[in-house]
Amino acid sequence: MVHGRIEKIGNSIKNLEQALKLYEKRKEGDELPFLALCKTVEVLMEYLWKEFKQRVETEGLFAVSPKEAIRQAATIGLIDEPDRWIKIVLARNDSVHDYFGIPEGDYVGLARELLVKSRAISWP
Repeated sequence: MVHGRIEKIGNSIKNLEQALKLYEKRKEGDELPFLALCKTVEVLMEYLWKEFKQRVETEGLFAVSPKEAIRQAATIGLIDEPDRWIKIVLARNDSVHDYFGIPEGDYVGLARELLVKSRAISWP
């Protein structure tokens, strides 16, 4: 089961790479690349926090929410800068409920940061 989750994370990272490239090549007035970017961030964050939750629970800690899973993942050394990760989660939440709740440029910056941080994690 672990390999299935890790494979989904890997595929989601690739999807985020592609969504960012698509966004960078968008034509003026074309909103679809931004919406695709929002969805890929949403999916990747969903897989990531669930993987973080699983890993911290294996260490005997508890994490019932994405934010708590991030905090605990930092506690066990899986990730660094939990505050930055939480900022990404909050932006993801804003995008799910209101695509204009965060300025588009800020959201794209956080998506790029998510890509870098996701690549930096040591996956089994």
